[in-house]
Amino acid sequence: MKKLIFIFLINFLVLFASQVLAKELLVLSGDKSQNSERWKNEVLPEYPNSDIGKNLPAKIVVIQGNNFPEWLAKAMDEDRLGEIVGTPTFIIWDEDSKSEMGRVEGYTQKMKFYSQLSEAIVEVDKGMHPGKREGSGGHAQEEGSGGDRREEGSGGQQPGGESEMSRDIMDHMYKTPEEAKRASEMLGFGGEIHTHESPQGTIYMPGPTM
Repeated sequence: MKKLIFIFLINFLVLFASQVLAKELLVLSGDKSQNSERWKNEVLPEYPNSDIGKNLPAKIVVIQGNNFPEWLAKAMDEDRLGEIVGTPTFIIWDEDSKSEMGRVEGYTQKMKFYSQLSEAIVEVDKGMHPGKREGSGGHAQEEGSGGDRREEGSGGQQPGGESEMSRDIMDHMYKTPEEAKRASEMLGFGGEIHTHESPQGTIYMPGPTM
């Protein structure tokens, strides 16, 4: 009887371990993305030894411009991975089904990253798909993430529009300093703006440098 119980426990632990190891964190990092580099410097050194990192190992995938690795592009074409609209993007990946389970988009600070990732994992465990985007647009901007599917420079609305302006700073990326300054004033930053460099040129954003 004890032998049977022991065998059952061993099988259970093997099954549990395989389920845990089947998940990993795909870190889609832009090769020129300043926020991707900040994540690597501020989070990556400690991530493997963190509670989350021990159960969700990170695999860094470098995106060069709009060129995705073949296996990643195929996953998007087959709707196993949603559209990528900015870097860094953190994908909770099921290695068994080779598909996205959820995501966190953008990086501003370490504590916020861990908080967002923890919340996403809880939702995934409940059978939800937090942050997942539809489609396979395959386009990645170098910085941040849109709050929804928008072209660079839309900023949630054009300043002066009638719809409610998004309060998420990562939704506000503009092609001209004038647009960013108007958004900065509407968001309460007093007209202060900062810039990021991308393959498409300079991106202007409201507020102080992140």
